[in-house]
Amino acid sequence: MINLNGRDWTPLKEVSLIDCYTEYKKMLNLHLDADFDDKMELAIFYKGKAEHYKTLFDEGIEHTVNF
Repeated sequence: MINLNGRDWTPLKEVSLIDCYTEYKKMLNLHLDADFDDKMELAIFYKGKAEHYKTLFDEGIEHTVNF
């Protein structure tokens, strides 16, 4: 049996969970907006983030942490 006495199990306030699919849609919309406004550096950045969250969601990871 594991002894959990003395360990503080309260979550850190600065750590929150992010819904991967919601973040994917948000990054995809930001990518399309930046592409429409001809801001290619931002478009590439947001596209990469969108692909990252899409990959996580496709692998079955619904939530990730935000540090």
